[in-house]
Amino acid sequence: MKIVPFCDGEPPGPEGQVRREREFVLTAVEAPMAENELLTPAEVAAMFRVDPKTVTRWAQAGKLAAVRTLGGHRRFRADDVRRSLEEI
Repeated sequence: MKIVPFCDGEPPGPEGQVRREREFVLTAVEAPMAENELLTPAEVAAMFRVDPKTVTRWAQAGKLAAVRTLGGHRRFRADDVRRSLEEI
């Protein structure tokens, strides 16, 4: 997560208020994806606007194809995710 001052043009207040932005949401939705790029469940969830746990359940049910990293984490091929988004 990226922490930025909560100000919208003004300096933060005396409490030092901060706003937390989820950087991966912007990159997953707006950035062009490489052909063989692998996405995390959080990135896929941002694209579908669902919880990352929902994406994991879809993978377990076979609705989304996932590959496993050596550490056992799920990753999703960007092409498969784009195809699934177009079907909706």
